Amino acid sequence: MDNNAILSIDNVSIMFGGLKALDSVTIDIKKGEVLCIIGPNGAGKTTLFNCITGFLRPSSGSIVFDGSISLAGMKPHKIASYGIYRSFQNLALFTNISAVDNVMIGALKRTQFSYSIADMFFHTKKFLTRESALRQEAENLLEFMGIAGKKDHKAGELSYGERKLLELARGLITKPQLLLLDEPAAGLNPTEKTELVRAIKKIREQKINVVIIEHDMRFVSDIANWIVVLDYGKKLAEGLPDDVKKNTAVIEAYLGTH
Repeated sequence: MDNNAILSIDNVSIMFGGLKALDSVTIDIKKGEVLCIIGPNGAGKTTLFNCITGFLRPSSGSIVFDGSISLAGMKPHKIASYGIYRSFQNLALFTNISAVDNVMIGALKRTQFSYSIADMFFHTKKFLTRESALRQEAENLLEFMGIAGKKDHKAGELSYGERKLLELARGLITKPQLLLLDEPAAGLNPTEKTELVRAIKKIREQKINVVIIEHDMRFVSDIANWIVVLDYGKKLAEGLPDDVKKNTAVIEAYLGTH
């Protein structure tokens, strides 16, 4: 285990019937880096995210967060409480409420014990003060993502790229240590991808660790400090973006098919 790792995945395997979806996968995610996981469809990328976040339990191996917290077998809500936020391929925004309210909803878990049900019902000073501070925090995050001008727009009125940035803002209000992003660039046009790269670089500057599943190698090359390649549930290669792009096995398994 690397002492500088925020997350250590050690020999993780998982079986679905007779199929090994992950086969002895070992990855150290170092503090302060953006790590991208690439590979063809069915390589095990999303399965790995599901193991990290508690939606699946590995058949063997260990997943250790921040040097000492064993995640394997832990419930998803407990894993989230340690500062691990995971996005999904399909956006899960509330389209009929404002962008700022969508971000505030992301803080519910964090703020649920800040006031009582009575405070909420009677709109006490304690409740109103806390809500005002939370709204300001949400607005600041929308500004950080570059979409402050859309704070009062319903989420459903935003462009697809803006909704991706909104989802990131909602993740940031949970105060994560580790962001797991599942194909964040999917469906974006080149301009929107550029904005997403800018946003993720700003997140990295805030000392937040980021792991990304992605197919777009140009996007990956723009953002990643380190790349891990999965193929048929096994780690095929890892390294710097330029080195991975030149790897013959990677070209054969993945890059050469695009």
